[in-house]
Amino acid sequence: MKQRIEFYQAVLKPAQDPATLGLLWRVSLAIVIVWGLVFVYAGVNQYQLQEQNMALQAAVQIGEQEAEQLRTALAELKARQDDGTKEQVERTIRTRQDLLQLLNQKNLVSYANTLNDLAHIPWQGVALQGLTLRGKQMMLRGAANHASAVPAWILGFEQSASLSGHRFGQLSISQDTEGGLSFSLYSSEVADE
Repeated sequence: MKQRIEFYQAVLKPAQDPATLGLLWRVSLAIVIVWGLVFVYAGVNQYQLQEQNMALQAAVQIGEQEAEQLRTALAELKARQDDGTKEQVERTIRTRQDLLQLLNQKNLVSYANTLNDLAHIPWQGVALQGLTLRGKQMMLRGAANHASAVPAWILGFEQSASLSGHRFGQLSISQDTEGGLSFSLYSSEVADE
């Protein structure tokens, strides 16, 4: 009687036992080689990543330097613009101070008062075409029908408060191309300049 029962044929039976010491060494060597390749690949990959990180850090430093240069240039530009603004503000202040000083002068001639007084003076034969006031100085320009109308009109200045205080030292009358007369009357303050 047989003590052992075989479930497969002899052809299918392996020629040797699979678990030999040589096979174990070969499998271990293959595992070590595979792990070695994995570690080499990881090391190369890590080296490449470090190189990329260093390149990125260098690019970031260059970017920060350029940003700092731009901030410096922007600050210089703002400083230059502020200088122009400062000068403009100083000019405005000086102009306003001069105007305030001019307005604080006594006997300053006012357009409103002068025009109001001129409106109440008889105008027969005289047409006023221009009025220039600079501080206490006054210049009147106009046209007249005849030469005697201008002195008669000037005599009416004595009745007005804004015109009576002025001395008109220069009167020029000329004839224009159309035959009309034009005149210019200057206060003595303008004539002296």
